[in-house]
Amino acid sequence: MKSIALNWLNGSIMLLIALFILNLLSCVETKDVWADSNRKKPFVLINTTDVSHCSSLPNSNSSSIVVKDDTDKKVMEKKFSDNIKYSEKCLFFKVLPTNSCPLFLENKSKAPCKSNDLDIDKLNASNFDNNGLLIADTKFNQSYSYKIKDPINPQKKIKVTLDFQKHIQTENDDINSPRLKIVRENLDGSTDMSSAKNQEIIWTGNINEFFREPAGIYQNEKYVVLQFNTGRHGSNSSNEERGFGVLFDVSNDKNPNILEYRENGTYSKYDYDQMKQFAGSDFIFHNLNKNGDPVFINNLTNKENIELKVKTFLINNDRRVIQTFIDNGTGEEIPYWTLNDLSKLKSHDKVKDKNGFVEAAKQGSGYVIARTDNIDTRLSSFQSLIFNGTKL
Repeated sequence: MKSIALNWLNGSIMLLIALFILNLLSCVETKDVWADSNRKKPFVLINTTDVSHCSSLPNSNSSSIVVKDDTDKKVMEKKFSDNIKYSEKCLFFKVLPTNSCPLFLENKSKAPCKSNDLDIDKLNASNFDNNGLLIADTKFNQSYSYKIKDPINPQKKIKVTLDFQKHIQTENDDINSPRLKIVRENLDGSTDMSSAKNQEIIWTGNINEFFREPAGIYQNEKYVVLQFNTGRHGSNSSNEERGFGVLFDVSNDKNPNILEYRENGTYSKYDYDQMKQFAGSDFIFHNLNKNGDPVFINNLTNKENIELKVKTFLINNDRRVIQTFIDNGTGEEIPYWTLNDLSKLKSHDKVKDKNGFVEAAKQGSGYVIARTDNIDTRLSSFQSLIFNGTKL
């Protein structure tokens, strides 16, 4: 019996040692996985002065701001990496799931990041996929909001909101439409509608399938929308109720809407034909077949490494230009369409306040929003970069 007991004890000890070693190896492997995953975590890049003031920018050599005067064909180009003033910074937030305040400054600033007191749940591992990309989904039914003072201008504040709450659009009260919001505020918390009049907005990530097939009431719910010149919907201020959005259809539709205007809760949407009708030669579609018909780059479901870009700026502080670009996952960014005078779209019959439309085109962006309608996405980055306008 003593021999049996001794053998059992020795076996148990060996088993415990083996389990301990396996657990140790598992912890090392898990740590490596998390370390690798954290390197891929999404970021939000924001600046409040000219982008040339930034001390560092991701992929700076491949990004540029191009302003074109179609009158004398004069092209003005400024590389992000040129004339950098290293004494000034751009905010470069890293979004992590393991911290109660998941936004960090790449430049290692000590500026504190304060989470909204109303937020009970914080980001955790369930908000990210196996590759560390952010899952934008209203299934979380939660808004994660973080705020920081602008290190360049202490009289301003910047807020990032991951709005994954339930939303209602028109008659559809069950739409999965998460929003990522960059908010520029005055110190008193009011929206800074004079900011970001000239900016580049970039969304990058993976696009999976639709949450529901775009049919019936979901027919128009098939876009990634980059909204600008907008404020807080529901505000008492009329300028904050107005704004524009570039619609990137992902459904391979033969005639998708490509731009929207919001005015007091009502949307006016524009397709290719309406853009040509209202803007005439000021609307340029860069991808035409041999018959001169548009070729839309909108077969984007189940694609990785998608980049959607909008550059919008004022010329002489009066005429708003919109340039759009797409990289459909090939690694090659191509021009999509250009609108050289946004104000010409005010002729749409659904636009009731024509003067309000023109004023909205001249104002800034208190809010910059990426809205995904009925599309299962994985976010890699969301950027809003301010640059100086141009005079002719």
